[in-house]
Amino acid sequence: MQFRFKLQYQLVRILRISNKEAADLIAKGHVRVNNEGVEENILIGETDDIYVGNELVRKGKELVYILYHKPRGFESSMNPSIAHSLQSELQLPSGFYHIGRLDKDSEGLLLLSNDGRAGKTLLNKEKNIPKIYEVEVDKAVDETFLRFLENGVVVRGRLTLPCTTRQISERVFEITLVEGMNRQIRRMCYKYGHNVVRLVRTGFAGIKLDIATRQQRFLSAGEIDYLRSL
Repeated sequence: MQFRFKLQYQLVRILRISNKEAADLIAKGHVRVNNEGVEENILIGETDDIYVGNELVRKGKELVYILYHKPRGFESSMNPSIAHSLQSELQLPSGFYHIGRLDKDSEGLLLLSNDGRAGKTLLNKEKNIPKIYEVEVDKAVDETFLRFLENGVVVRGRLTLPCTTRQISERVFEITLVEGMNRQIRRMCYKYGHNVVRLVRTGFAGIKLDIATRQQRFLSAGEIDYLRSL
């Protein structure tokens, strides 16, 4: 999920030298990437360290991925001037952003990262990355209602993609989507005559919600490796 650039380009930018000078440094074996010598103009990522001689000229960026359990009533915004925004709540360093959104009335799993490519990958419609929600409605759930959702519902002039559902209790069900239209689940339920009482995202891209409301945790190495494989 990283941005990648040619090594020579990075040397020109960092050292303020010419392309020829940068190419000579590489060809003569004066450059190391992550402490390994290179003699070609290779692609490097945001997380790679660059050395010229024994000098570290660029420290690689540490990519961080955070799972946050967003409570109801909080805005999915990094604008600190907005009351109850993610930034005002979490006080994250600059460069972090949320991957996808949860509307103000919804709660649950929200991923945040300083990885510039993570959002683009995870929100790519062609990737068909699943998002799982637990939904409580104001009327009893039955098979007819669930099949109605699964077959697609016309929302704002467009038929939603097929999804899967599972009934949990009389008025609670689980739904798995691979798209994320604005207030999609609420609009789909409303089309059938049901109003959403509570909506919680419990899973996204293979990551499960396992922390209490307003808590946060770093993703595990295994979870990060999985995200990077998508």
